[in-house]
Amino acid sequence: MATNQISILIVDDEEKICNRLATVIQREGYTVTATTQPDKAIEYLSQQQFDIILTDLNMPQKSGFQIMEYIQQAGLNVLIIVITGYASVDTAIQSIKLGAYDFIQKPFDIETLKLTIKRAALTIKLRRENERYIEELKKLNTLKNEFISVVSHDLRSPLATIGAYVKYLTKKDDFPQQYVRYLHIIGEIAENLYALVNELLDISKIELGILHLNYEDVDINAVIHSTIENFSTLAKEKNNEIVYTQKPDNPTIRIDKIKIMQVLNNLISNAIKFTENGTIEVSAISNNNGIIINVKDNGMGIDEELKKSILDPYTIFHTNGTRGETGTGLGLAICKRFVELHGGTIALDSELGKGSTFTIYIPHAIH
Repeated sequence: MATNQISILIVDDEEKICNRLATVIQREGYTVTATTQPDKAIEYLSQQQFDIILTDLNMPQKSGFQIMEYIQQAGLNVLIIVITGYASVDTAIQSIKLGAYDFIQKPFDIETLKLTIKRAALTIKLRRENERYIEELKKLNTLKNEFISVVSHDLRSPLATIGAYVKYLTKKDDFPQQYVRYLHIIGEIAENLYALVNELLDISKIELGILHLNYEDVDINAVIHSTIENFSTLAKEKNNEIVYTQKPDNPTIRIDKIKIMQVLNNLISNAIKFTENGTIEVSAISNNNGIIINVKDNGMGIDEELKKSILDPYTIFHTNGTRGETGTGLGLAICKRFVELHGGTIALDSELGKGSTFTIYIPHAIH
């Protein structure tokens, strides 16, 4: 980046020093605006973008601290270099709190001044490059999510068709029995792929900001009972008991019913997946602020390392259940995002070999 692309504002009430600073810095190729009036400096800052400001601290009209306060309050992206002949620990601390990048002591040494400006210019160059890279990454991320969304959407129909044909063929009396086992394998693979496609579609919609909530008033007890009932057979197959503890006065809550049911489905199915001959406890407690739902099991538990990233959509993990059950590794991350879209939180407490507890908090929606 050429030095003339760096714009520098100088403010010092001593005209000789102000002019000297401007001359030295201009000779280095920087674009310089200089003034002896702090009010004028603030006017310049309000009208155009500067990369660096060199400001004296002790000036009669306004102090350098007031200029720095203006920069901070206005949210200006300017590197501040403080010029002072009365340096102290207190002024240094106050300057740093107000965002000072560096200090130049009066009387200043020209080489030190040049080096300080050069270092600040390099910082600006790196900052601009980082901003450009971040924008490029955002664009790439958007393209990636759009691609995943399109591909996932296009894959859903053929996968659903495969699943439907598998079910049809397995029910046909004249279908050769020696091939039924293979059909079940095909059906299971298609089902897993369909689940993965749906989860990828959900993640991409969330990332693109196009997944919206459809709020409705919902009896949370009825939703939880229904979800538990859906998993009762699967739980019995693994000799698990699902127990639901509810407060009689759990109120109707305004949520996206489909999204929260998906969250509960995922948490309860996970509890069953990682528990055998155990108990899965579900509870719901309401207060004036919202509702708290717990899903607790006494199954395999989660190790400390995995706990740190298990809710992160960019950390894909594959842990088999007690009977080798597999999953996509995206379900919990989607749960987290769905709960957060409701303004809520999801937390995990787990110990390897002792089980896991997921706690969801969903605030009451504002009508």
